[in-house]
Amino acid sequence: MKVKERRELLLSILNKSAKPIKGDELANTLNVSRQVIVQDIALIRATGVDIIATPQGYVIYNTKVTTKTIECKNHVNGDEFYNELKTIVDLGGKVKDVIVKHPIYGEIKVDLDIDSNRDIDEFMKKASSDEFKQLSTLTKESHLHTIEAKSEEILDEIVSSLLDKNILVNNRKK
Repeated sequence: MKVKERRELLLSILNKSAKPIKGDELANTLNVSRQVIVQDIALIRATGVDIIATPQGYVIYNTKVTTKTIECKNHVNGDEFYNELKTIVDLGGKVKDVIVKHPIYGEIKVDLDIDSNRDIDEFMKKASSDEFKQLSTLTKESHLHTIEAKSEEILDEIVSSLLDKNILVNNRKK
């Protein structure tokens, strides 16, 4: 394999991976030494690609995110809502917002930006107070969430898990 082809393949492997890949693993895959990988990474970085070396391996810093709007069943209790948020966050997603269709006011959208267990706990604490009502309680209809993740694969895994837990309105996998 020529040097240019190897570097293109190395870049392709890193681009396709959402997780860091160890230098030794890359070296074995490309049938070169780890030192060659280190040199190739340095030269690829010089072209402007933001490759980060972490203790878990090399990863391309990717600020791009993929989004999807999902339709969820309304909740009977707080445990169902907690389970919905926890499933999304634990699988690497972020709950950007909640959207409901109000019979009088039309579509109401509120930003949530929940992407950690701490965010969920803070939200659930507010939701359990008498001063705060979840937006989804304003309608008997379903509600929507815009979720985002670093890859389409992560979004697919989130949707699959939510379907398995009977949280989504659509009970069949696409």
